[in-house]
Amino acid sequence: MEDNDLIQKERDRQIMEIVRHFLLTVVTFRQQYQNYKLGSLQFADLAKLVDDRGQSLLYALKELSHALYRRSSAIISEKEQIFDLTIGSIFHLAMKIREDLYQLEIYGPKYRALIEKGNYPPQQENLVRQFQGILSRAEKSFQEGMEEIAVLTKDVFRQFKELLFEYRENGLLIRFFLEETNLLQEVKGKDALKKLFRTLYGPDEAQPYRLAGESYFRSAFYNKAIQTFSQALEISPGDESLQFKINLSQGMEQFYAFDPLQALNFFEKCLSLAGKVEFLEIYRAMIGKVCQKIQEEIPGRRKSDQHRDLVKKAQSLQRQLEDLPPAASDIYPT
Repeated sequence: MEDNDLIQKERDRQIMEIVRHFLLTVVTFRQQYQNYKLGSLQFADLAKLVDDRGQSLLYALKELSHALYRRSSAIISEKEQIFDLTIGSIFHLAMKIREDLYQLEIYGPKYRALIEKGNYPPQQENLVRQFQGILSRAEKSFQEGMEEIAVLTKDVFRQFKELLFEYRENGLLIRFFLEETNLLQEVKGKDALKKLFRTLYGPDEAQPYRLAGESYFRSAFYNKAIQTFSQALEISPGDESLQFKINLSQGMEQFYAFDPLQALNFFEKCLSLAGKVEFLEIYRAMIGKVCQKIQEEIPGRRKSDQHRDLVKKAQSLQRQLEDLPPAASDIYPT
């Protein structure tokens, strides 16, 4: 079970990286396509989109896509296969327009200067005409390539929106959308996040925040978990499972902020919800571990010790945990 969880976490991370690079690629190509239409696109501008050193957005996107959708042993859906093939095609088209633009920008001026002089030897006239044909074909190829990439980008963007529905349970991806709302809006327009969540979760508006909160919690970003679970609770007031998660996150946050009393107070609130929410074994273990650490690391054995009550509270909570009925599950919810 642990190995499967690690595999799923790695897959979730790979998907998030693919989505991030895809959105950045779309933004970059749109900017460069606009410059192309204005006649101001230069060879150096293409380096961010595609290059021959493996440092460009499209190269990274292609490699990420191939790694997950071609080289992994996971079962790949038809949508994922089509997405991967389209990204690969766009990359190779972009490499071709890169070479075309290089010829037009570097060799074009030299050729035109040679023609203007007109003093080349007669025996080289055939070569000059060949240069003219090469540059003419490069210009046509460049224009056709830019338009073809524009069409493919629109098509793959439609595929991408359908693909996201398959990833709607990926909490790490939802975290990315919440943290990169500006990038999402740049690609999809005003209210992009709200529209995306409506498409993925329908009327359950709290679900994306639940998923993101759970992901933050698993990664020990307790403050972010508190914020995100709280957003979910605002949408779904009275949800005791969300209140439990907030209390648990606050307890862990306060413990690592060196405020053990506050941590125990929040854990006490968690225990008050036992029987009303799913109290997983892993949550019990976390609270129990904190209670044990407080007993072991904080002085409180003498009657005169100011921390005696704190230690007693930790002992009491630990006994309450032990008296709880067996948990239904010992893994994180997905």
